[in-house]
Amino acid sequence: MIRPGWQSLMQRSVSPIFVTQRLGLRFAGHSKWANIKHDKAKNDAKKSKEATFMVTRIESCVRTGGKEGNATLESLLEKAKKLNVSKQVVQNAIKRGAGEIEGSAIQNEVSYEFIGPGGVAIIVAALTDNKARTIMRVKTALAYFSASMSPCNYMFSKKGEILFKPGKDGDNQSSDEVLELALELGADDFEELDLDDDFKPNLKHKVYRLICEPGDIYSICNQLTSKGYKLHDSTVRYLAEKDVQVQFPEEHSKGFLRAIDNLDQTPEVTDYFTNIENEHESRIQSSLS
Repeated sequence: MIRPGWQSLMQRSVSPIFVTQRLGLRFAGHSKWANIKHDKAKNDAKKSKEATFMVTRIESCVRTGGKEGNATLESLLEKAKKLNVSKQVVQNAIKRGAGEIEGSAIQNEVSYEFIGPGGVAIIVAALTDNKARTIMRVKTALAYFSASMSPCNYMFSKKGEILFKPGKDGDNQSSDEVLELALELGADDFEELDLDDDFKPNLKHKVYRLICEPGDIYSICNQLTSKGYKLHDSTVRYLAEKDVQVQFPEEHSKGFLRAIDNLDQTPEVTDYFTNIENEHESRIQSSLS
């Protein structure tokens, strides 16, 4: 249901997931240089994974929404450029998505459900050509948090999420006007987020968050861009129901952060979703900084 009020929109409390330093970094070595090399290697690995996943998203986007008039594809191409993905790799992904050339191994979309200490529910999404290998890697990662496989899908709703920013005339648009547009486009929910920048204290990001049915993502994205809005991201997510959200597991924070760190480094894992209060909003804020 569309929320007409904005009370929930201005809550910007940040989960410890994204403001706490990785606990393992202090064991990287006995010198500053060792820590720098260790951190750089992790960042390089993360960027490489992001680039690989971006290519997969481009292929999937073309397969679902086509090559022409696809605003989501345009947004992904812009991100691929920022990640320094070569033009040839991008073009091949587009051709595979359009069925113009054969792809490599068949990739399957899978999801795994876990429950850990403190009632933390986790759904891990992955793209793999070897399900047995992937589930073992995911289990190994979440073992640090003592999380075990257990059904938790019922705690979440599978929805399309579109994050977009004001266009050139955005300063002249009121929140009510954008809300009206969201209603016209068939949104299930809508929020205006006014987020602080993690690194620039005086900088704020205005972002609109629109929730819709997964099958409506491409149509709505196209309509938004045609009206001058700039897409930040669009994807299918598992959103935790309000009545099952829990606090960050402080007593198990070390294990949780290590588990998430390992998920981030697992090549097949494309995303994860939890029922931790404000966790997803914190990830949105981090993506803007």
